[in-house]
Amino acid sequence: MRQIVIVVVAALAAAALACAGTVAFIKLSPDEERDAGRVSGTSAPPSPRQDRNQGEEGTSPEPRPTVTVTEPRTAVPDPPDRPDQAAADVNFLALIAADGIVAPDDWAIEAGRATCGQDYASAREYLTDGGLYDHHVQTFLDDWMITHGGC
Repeated sequence: MRQIVIVVVAALAAAALACAGTVAFIKLSPDEERDAGRVSGTSAPPSPRQDRNQGEEGTSPEPRPTVTVTEPRTAVPDPPDRPDQAAADVNFLALIAADGIVAPDDWAIEAGRATCGQDYASAREYLTDGGLYDHHVQTFLDDWMITHGGC
């Protein structure tokens, strides 16, 4: 029982030291001799000379992450057959985006025209093959019908 308690205490102590940035090792032999030591987290002591780019303790500052911003490209859909379709297409794209559906603009308009009037199974197959999530299919079809006033 005493060995179990010692092992549990040693494991907890090792976990606490590991969290503090220090690694510890403990060797217990059957005859209860104990050998303990501590290993520092650094490989060499800092040099007395400091560079201007280094902190007071002689360590280099941590590198700063680089942030890259990529502007999304939106494809311009084919011009509509009727002038009132342009406004409906813009409204449709805004509505599906508000519903959490992410798709290229030209594909979404093409898919809306292709699936309008189809039965649900055919429209679902077309839309999911195009990359739409299954749970977005009915929303996509409804948004097309709402913005375009039917087919």
